[in-house]
Amino acid sequence: MSAPYTGFGRAAACIAAASFLVGTVQAQGLGHPWRGLYVGGGGNYSTVSVEVGPGCHDSDCWWGDYGYYEKGDGDYGYNLHAGVRLHDFVAIEAGYVDTGSIRWDENLVYFPEFNDYYNNRVDFSAQVTQLAVVGILPFAQRYELYLKLGAGFWDAESQQRLDQSFGDDLVTRQVSDSGTGFFGGVGFGMTFAQTLHVRFELQSTTIDEQVLNARNDAGVDAMLLEVQYRFGAGKAPSIRPSAPPTASP
Repeated sequence: MSAPYTGFGRAAACIAAASFLVGTVQAQGLGHPWRGLYVGGGGNYSTVSVEVGPGCHDSDCWWGDYGYYEKGDGDYGYNLHAGVRLHDFVAIEAGYVDTGSIRWDENLVYFPEFNDYYNNRVDFSAQVTQLAVVGILPFAQRYELYLKLGAGFWDAESQQRLDQSFGDDLVTRQVSDSGTGFFGGVGFGMTFAQTLHVRFELQSTTIDEQVLNARNDAGVDAMLLEVQYRFGAGKAPSIRPSAPPTASP
């Protein structure tokens, strides 16, 4: 059983901690971080998060009297990204996430088209193309915290098996859907050898709940581990504190 908010909602709690580092960064006087183009990729563990709160169709309720989010069984996939850092604290980034095959099960789901309850078994996969603005908070010279906000353009497919909850009827079908949802993420990164940057990220994209046979909000949540290459970072001059002026004899 999950907490009463999505994976991004849980991850967003990290944003508050990041705000405490702003004063530290300013006090350290780290100079200007690297700016330029970067590309990267890695792996992810993805799942779906579905709000199984109250929802009724006429006199028949879809989920009963639940009031929380539930998660499916996740799977491993891959992800790619490319971006340009325009400012010390701002970048524009495009990304791609393939979720692998995610399992979503829920019993006693009411389907208006069949006017009955069914046990819902879904094998779900999605590909999400992301476009986001990235807010970056550099600290301690090679570490960064960041926040992403933008849009996720998703394509999804689900293989569905519906077993009648109080009967012998069986429905199997394939559903394909696509759309645009809100995308957000928070993460932490560390730079090695100037040009290589490793980062860990938690992110979520809202999707159409009908592709999962859900009634309320749904999203694709992912944990990402990525390696990033920064073009030209190895040629950037190191920043050294200026020496105090010496008095003339």
